[in-house]
Amino acid sequence: MDNELYSKKFEKFYESLTANFADTSDIQNVVSLAVQGIAEDLKIGMLTADVNIPVSVRVPNGKNERYILYDSGAHSEEYKEFQYLTADGGRLIYQVYSVPNYEYDVEDDKILDFVIGIIAYVSRYVRIAEHDAMTAFTDSLTGCLNSNGLSRNGGLLFIKHDIADYASVYFNIKNFSYFNHVDRTKLGDEILKKFSIAVNAYIQNEEIFARLGGDSFVAFVKKERVDNFVDFITSMNIRANTNRGPKEFTVECNAGLYFAVHKDNISNLINYSAIACKYARNSKTYDCVWFRDYMIDDNLREKEISYKFHDAVSEEKFAVYYQPKVNLEDGTLGGAEALVRWAAKERIIQPNEFIPVLEKEGSIKDLDFYMLKHVCKDIRTWIDKGIEPVPVSINFSKIHIYNNNLAESINKIITEYGVDPKYIEIEITEKSCTDDFLTLKEFMKAMQDRNIKTAIDDFGDGISSLNYLRDLSFNYIKFDKVFIDNVDNGSQKDDIIVTSLIDMLNKLGKCVVAEGVETKKQADFLKKVGCKYAQGYYFDRPLEKEDFVGRLKNKKYDY
Repeated sequence: MDNELYSKKFEKFYESLTANFADTSDIQNVVSLAVQGIAEDLKIGMLTADVNIPVSVRVPNGKNERYILYDSGAHSEEYKEFQYLTADGGRLIYQVYSVPNYEYDVEDDKILDFVIGIIAYVSRYVRIAEHDAMTAFTDSLTGCLNSNGLSRNGGLLFIKHDIADYASVYFNIKNFSYFNHVDRTKLGDEILKKFSIAVNAYIQNEEIFARLGGDSFVAFVKKERVDNFVDFITSMNIRANTNRGPKEFTVECNAGLYFAVHKDNISNLINYSAIACKYARNSKTYDCVWFRDYMIDDNLREKEISYKFHDAVSEEKFAVYYQPKVNLEDGTLGGAEALVRWAAKERIIQPNEFIPVLEKEGSIKDLDFYMLKHVCKDIRTWIDKGIEPVPVSINFSKIHIYNNNLAESINKIITEYGVDPKYIEIEITEKSCTDDFLTLKEFMKAMQDRNIKTAIDDFGDGISSLNYLRDLSFNYIKFDKVFIDNVDNGSQKDDIIVTSLIDMLNKLGKCVVAEGVETKKQADFLKKVGCKYAQGYYFDRPLEKEDFVGRLKNKKYDY
């Protein structure tokens, strides 16, 4: 229905419901007040609800009650009926009576189905039947099914219906941490509630929707409806309260999709669509990804990496390699970038195999601090041995920027090892700038206050913006290899772009480092146009610590 929940037509209706349902069990008055605002437009004469809860351990006597949720005083004899399953195996049956002499048409039916779906969702959340039988099966924040409810209701659903008629959709809200950061968890919780209300209202009676935790959801929908369902969840406008007043947010999702077959079970549906969702989150092109068989092997490999990671950290299986940065003005060693390698029993595991996995699950934060500590330890050792070090840059994942104590945590480690801050640089990728610019700005200012240098890495790999070149207090900017590959190679446009950017950055007082320099021709061009530092295989591959010490002792390059 193209997100009608958030149109002006229903704004007061859903605001009235969601503003009151969390703090009251008097759902009759809540719904009555909310329906009054739309009853005239929808020609509602009376609205009733039958609540049928089966006998169970939690509800020994069961429940069979009728509630009059709204009554205008006059209505027709005919009614529209809407039925919903509850998490405890009960039913909510709503009957909508039109005003006298009015007959609902097909378009009216669609709108009523949508509106009553919202009421049913809210009613279940506040326990209209005044029992807590759903506690074990519903999510305490949003009121929708949890994993237990999904297993129970899913089992009941697939007894009555062929599992092969369904698709599983596993989805996450994009950049959900942003909402929590804007207003701590308050805004995030409100977004989750309103998002859940919208999705639950869109779900049909013979479909299932559940929250599995955090911003992770799954839905079992009819195959013929999966395209429409994905369109609905992947972009939704939600109006929510912030500490600066109400604001409208565009909530987008990544989704993994799986078409069930006859031999499947509920676990397959969840697992396969969840695996596909991981691919969607990592894709630069697609928000939604269909499950493919090869993904199972990839998923097992990722689980193995996750399983072995913490043991590898405690056993110090991660080795620091140093790739030199050469000062193009005098041909000397001017710095280095610390790069990680995983020294497993059978082989050296390259970063492109494990970094993406650790990024997804958040363990990359532990690895980043591991690298910082080992670099500080190495620098301290070199100084104690009378070897003059050079500044070393350490990569920090963008997921760190939501840590308000990040700058202080970094400074504490540097101080602990007795290292002068001039020897440490922290690199943050350019893509971090677009995720949360203001938070990154605060972090870089905090680092500047502590005399620790920062760098924007992979400049040119994302959507480069003049705003952060102007507003962020970084010291270095590293040109991605994509900028360097074609310079002085017959491409006049590339030469002009690189020359102009370097000239501008020099005038702004920012130091430029060119990554991926592989030829003397590239190095000579960069020196000619004012680039101060270069890094790449033309000068040195990443070096083991012992080999890098040799470079520290003899800092001169002949190129």
